[in-house]
Amino acid sequence: MMTATEACGRGWRRHVWSAGAAAVAALLMCAPGARADIYDLDPEHTEVRFSWDHLGLSRQSGRFTAVKGVVNFNPNSPATSTVEVTIPLKSIQTGVTKLDEHLLNSREYFNPETHPDITFKSVSVTPTGQRTAEVTGELSMNGFARPVVLDVIWNFSGEHPLSAINPTYAGVYASGFSAKTQIRRSDYGLTRSIPFVSDEIRITIETEMFRRSLPVVADPADTLDPNRELSTAGEAASMAPAPEVPTDIQTLPGGGELAP
Repeated sequence: MMTATEACGRGWRRHVWSAGAAAVAALLMCAPGARADIYDLDPEHTEVRFSWDHLGLSRQSGRFTAVKGVVNFNPNSPATSTVEVTIPLKSIQTGVTKLDEHLLNSREYFNPETHPDITFKSVSVTPTGQRTAEVTGELSMNGFARPVVLDVIWNFSGEHPLSAINPTYAGVYASGFSAKTQIRRSDYGLTRSIPFVSDEIRITIETEMFRRSLPVVADPADTLDPNRELSTAGEAASMAPAPEVPTDIQTLPGGGELAP
């Protein structure tokens, strides 16, 4: 039978262990690597390019010149990262003005009045290597939503590489990624000219992103909507904007200028 002293001792040990476990958990939750950083895509260094087979003669390509997006990225726990991107259809650019006009205005391909944007929203991230992952998400275009898997390469995270030679970039934290995927345009109701122009469309993505200098908010959904209205003046004051792309590039020693 346990004495009162032994019972007291065991109860004290349980109390100390529970308190210690709670403290460790709190430290892990507060550790820098335990949370995701919030990034905004840099529109001047983000490109979404698509290509198609033209009559078996060549691969032609186009791109979108306006891409907006928010990424929640945790390099220590990449599987918890999220991506949400919006691409205005009217930013399409193939290099052939008449083709651009036909794609947007003929109603044989897109209808930007009814479906003005292409969107992508991730549902899972599966690491495949130290710097690679598969990002599965829903691609919505032309009134259709289909699952898509992006093969992603993590190129860089850290203080901007130009910070060592240009003080304009000091304290600017950036990340960069490359990605690719392939879709069938017929899945999105774009069937005109198949098979003369291929059903298969290859997509490549290059992006640079700036980390926001603000704390993580309680509701992850809040971080994914860059256009949401802040509920209080205090919240608005606490949320600093994303770093601006520097434009006042200083002249380097020797007379040359360094462009971003």
